[in-house]
Amino acid sequence: MSSLTTTDRLKELLPQLFNTQEFKGNNYLRFELTAEIIALIDLQYVQESLTINNDEITVVPNLPEYVMGLMSSHNQVFLAIDLAHLMGFAPTTVNLRQYQAIVIQDTSQMNLWGFTVKRVLGISRYQSEQFTSVNIEIPENLRPFVQKTVIESSSQGSNFSATNHSFLLDLTKLISTKISQLS
Repeated sequence: MSSLTTTDRLKELLPQLFNTQEFKGNNYLRFELTAEIIALIDLQYVQESLTINNDEITVVPNLPEYVMGLMSSHNQVFLAIDLAHLMGFAPTTVNLRQYQAIVIQDTSQMNLWGFTVKRVLGISRYQSEQFTSVNIEIPENLRPFVQKTVIESSSQGSNFSATNHSFLLDLTKLISTKISQLS
């Protein structure tokens, strides 16, 4: 007969559950803005990330081309906006059966925005020292909305390594200069 308590037994079987190691850095939602551009959004702004069918977006006339229409989630109705098109790139989410949307809450005005993107890649954790303010590789129409850049190297075979840039977007600036007049 074992004299271990239930808690002791759980600690023995699942040590990672009781690990008090503190993770450093902040979480960022990572996504493809275009086929060549990876962008980041601070997770504090993200309410959710979801896949929606094209028939779940209601087209609204007389709005800018980058506004796809109205969408809803959790009993809230808000605009669905093609983020790449908003930033001056070719529309990346035209006539798809499904869209990947990132629902953002604008904390200053309590508005929700549904930004459709090419593909959501997941959540990444970065520490502040991993960011750089070097903006050599930033495309011109993205430059006003990039706070910082993360430069990562990845192995692409035996002797070749690729450098990937991920751009942290300044959502407050993007919303105030590009879409606040829509609310």
